[in-house]
Amino acid sequence: MAALDHLDLALIARLQDSGRTPLVELAKQLGVSHGTIRNRLERLQTDGILKVVATVEPVRVGFPIQVLIGINADLRRMVTIEKHLATFQEVTFVATLTGRLDFIIGAAFASSDDLRHFLQEKLAKVAGIRRTETFHILDLGKRLWQWAVPVATARPPQSVRRARRRR
Repeated sequence: MAALDHLDLALIARLQDSGRTPLVELAKQLGVSHGTIRNRLERLQTDGILKVVATVEPVRVGFPIQVLIGINADLRRMVTIEKHLATFQEVTFVATLTGRLDFIIGAAFASSDDLRHFLQEKLAKVAGIRRTETFHILDLGKRLWQWAVPVATARPPQSVRRARRRR
């Protein structure tokens, strides 16, 4: 886990507000040089902490049916099932879980017929899936990409804290 300082957190917050803000403008807002912002952004991207992407509202582009599907699976086939689920174009995320469900996937569809086809013709044919439960999302009050690192509670990773104490 990478240690983020207040400049990293401030940069991330500004990019979450507007990912198209020019680096020169970000540097001015944060009181540092353009080169500093460019280097920080490059490091955050290289370390896999940050991706600057366009987000799409599925409903507005013809995919009003959004679902979560809980899956119980044969534990001996978990890796294979996870890889197979990730190949489906309709699937927006795959999460492996502990507890009552083994996986939960998110998916978007243009119609109820498309959802039914997915369940009957694609998901049902994945070897090792024992049971599914589909939850139709009526409204999304919050999206994952809106999550922000809580600056007040951001702490360096435990390994960094230990290294500082040893000094």
